[in-house]
Amino acid sequence: MKLRKLFYNTVLKIYNKRLSFESLYSEVLEGLEDREKRRFINLVNQFFRNFNFLEQYFIENIDKNIDDQGMKISMLILCAGTEYFYLDSSTDYSVVNDFVEIAKEELGQGKAKYINAILRKMTKLTLSEEDKVSKKALYLSHPQWVIDRLIADHGKQTAEDILKFNQSVPSVYVRANRIKNSRDELKVHLESEGLVSSAVEHFEDFLKVERGNVLSSRSFEEGRFYIQDPSHSLPVLILDPKKNEKVLDLCCAPGGKSTYVQELTGNKVRLHLNDISMKKRVLIKMNFKRLGLEFNKLTFQEAQKFQVFEEFDKILIDAPCTGSGNFRRHPESRWNKDEEMLSQLTKLQFEILTRASIFVKIGGFIVYSTCSVFKEENMDIINKFLEADDHFIVETSADTKLDIFKNVDGSYAVNPGIHHHEGAFAVRLKRVR
Repeated sequence: MKLRKLFYNTVLKIYNKRLSFESLYSEVLEGLEDREKRRFINLVNQFFRNFNFLEQYFIENIDKNIDDQGMKISMLILCAGTEYFYLDSSTDYSVVNDFVEIAKEELGQGKAKYINAILRKMTKLTLSEEDKVSKKALYLSHPQWVIDRLIADHGKQTAEDILKFNQSVPSVYVRANRIKNSRDELKVHLESEGLVSSAVEHFEDFLKVERGNVLSSRSFEEGRFYIQDPSHSLPVLILDPKKNEKVLDLCCAPGGKSTYVQELTGNKVRLHLNDISMKKRVLIKMNFKRLGLEFNKLTFQEAQKFQVFEEFDKILIDAPCTGSGNFRRHPESRWNKDEEMLSQLTKLQFEILTRASIFVKIGGFIVYSTCSVFKEENMDIINKFLEADDHFIVETSADTKLDIFKNVDGSYAVNPGIHHHEGAFAVRLKRVR
């Protein structure tokens, strides 16, 4: 029951305070065994993928007034429903009894009786696999404003493919640290530790972990890899860093992209890291140290107000965004964002790009990137910037292996509905005068 109570209280906290699940890891995972951690993380993620559909399913099949009972009651019922319908190892008896006991503790005897009746009826229902991936389930799995934008930006079919992708459980990917081993060599190291992995098409440094816990591996401790979704490497590949260049990573935390810059160049780039949050300095330094990599400078400034008395050959902007391309891996974030936040972010994104343009040399490059699939955060920002500043042009990468992700406007995008990876956007801007 302890894990189920933690599950209930965690989803309440995330939903009420609009938090990211990962921000609570240090608090909620402490003291759990590895098996419990995996189950708990799966429970919370499945909740945020499916609670809206489950609520409608319960309204139609059990009690049309469930959503009128108060949020705490609804959330507890939906937690039980998530575990019962989406985790195969759950049993009728334990799910019902434990959540009724939680209801008694948290909500009182009267509410617990109502919840008991609902959950008993739940165990008489069958939610088929076809129901779980039906169009109704897909459309209820995201806020309406997100769906409207996906359809407007990508068309109905691709939008539905993105929704379907977001409902799947993400895999774990690792990026081989070229400083210490090739991808093939890393695969052998992982196999020697009992981990099974396979090469990722189109991303030559990446492996998909099929079986095993990479975080507890010796290879992780030795810095042989970095855990990262393959699509998040796209901006660095577009940047195409070279040895001895001066490179600024303007929004660098936690260091995933900037460490890749050094891996690609043999640790030979003169690298300036910047991030808004000093709280992340330990994580950034830890990542570089574990991987055996170096940087020249680490500053903590707001990117839109960044100030330094030097110019750079290349600047990487991993702009703050809605994270709409990561709604599969972080399902709670689809419910933590709204259109007002999107409007604030696009204003900030334009300010950051405009500020960065001051510090790049003539003939140098800026790569603007997001993990969003919304046009408003991507090419709309670029077009607005180019209209305001004629010192820059879009220039595509010379790497033809990336052409699979190239758009007709010269930008690059990994589309979850097409490429079956988390979403990413990047465009390479050259300063011509």
